[in-house]
Amino acid sequence: MVVINTVGVRTSSAATLTVNAAPVAPSITTQPTSQTAAAGQSATFNVAATGTAPLSYQWRKNSVAITGADLVYLYHAGHNQLRQRAQFTVVVINTVGSATSSAARSR
Repeated sequence: MVVINTVGVRTSSAATLTVNAAPVAPSITTQPTSQTAAAGQSATFNVAATGTAPLSYQWRKNSVAITGADLVYLYHAGHNQLRQRAQFTVVVINTVGSATSSAARSR
């Protein structure tokens, strides 16, 4: 900025303006897919999402949060839970919002 008056001229030092991109809510780009597992077999459900980091994940079984299931994938060891024909979804969360996946089923 330049300031001029009857006494003289003064120029200020340069200022820098940084504009940050607006945060983006999560969006699921790859939905988890249904798995077929026989008794005793394991199944892994995966999800891919975009949005402003950090993203967090909460897997649900039949709409109930699974304690400790907070990764981009859900590994279910072979046991009776898979034989219950459960529905698994995941909620992806960041500071802007959340997105819920479609249901993947275990058969």
